Amino acid sequence: MNNVQIAQQYLTELGLTHRVLDLEFLNQLQRKHIAQYSFNSISVLLNQPMPLDIPHLFNKLITKQSGGYCFEHNKLVYTILQSLGFDVKLLLAKVVYNRDIDVPRTHRATLVTYEGADYLLDVGFGPQGAFYPLKLVLDTPQQQGSEIFQISLKNETTYHFQVLKNGAFFTLYTFDLYNYTESDCDLSHFYSHKYPEAAFVKNLVVSRKTLDTTHSLRNGQYHHITAKHTEITTITCEKQLHQLLNQQFNLNLDFAISTYLFRKFALPGSQIR
Repeated sequence: MNNVQIAQQYLTELGLTHRVLDLEFLNQLQRKHIAQYSFNSISVLLNQPMPLDIPHLFNKLITKQSGGYCFEHNKLVYTILQSLGFDVKLLLAKVVYNRDIDVPRTHRATLVTYEGADYLLDVGFGPQGAFYPLKLVLDTPQQQGSEIFQISLKNETTYHFQVLKNGAFFTLYTFDLYNYTESDCDLSHFYSHKYPEAAFVKNLVVSRKTLDTTHSLRNGQYHHITAKHTEITTITCEKQLHQLLNQQFNLNLDFAISTYLFRKFALPGSQIR
């Protein structure tokens, strides 16, 4: 399939084939994508090949519904939006989690310009990501479901992507509007899934997010999050992890893979993190 055919098949999978290509279309695309296709580090932990060509990404994310992380999700959506005629720009970001630290650009997102306004579209930031694209306006809280996000300016060229936590805005990542290329992404992608100290190399991370509920698993803990309550469950056996991965995260994993992931990453004391 070429990119146009891939785009049409993707829209069919999300039920968006008859929508006008407007801002509401972008809203529904991001919301439906993060609800259907899981964010996870499983391919990294299994040391599987992770090429970023579009046929492979479509087969992995959409056909097999195996999930992936930002360089996979956001590249596929970037290419699809581009093939549909949207004005898109590749963004690279630094994940800082509210710390003033120097870290590499290990996150990919997309800037969409629509009717003269810019929007930050991101289908690859896991349990803390936004439901809809954020309009690039400064210090303007944007309500999305039960969560509130905003974009603020760190300095003349750098922006904060923030979420409201405990009454204060918390910076998830910083980004700029420089001109990055796919080669820049290749470097960051390689770091993210091959560098021994990279977060995805050391941790089992899986999430799926709807407007009502966030399912989030990190190593041996599963979080079921709603607007009113967070329930935390400790994973105690291979069967429990296998059921969670397949039922709550829409994955189709062999029990042997779930067993390996449990023993290596979820079992208490399995490794130092």
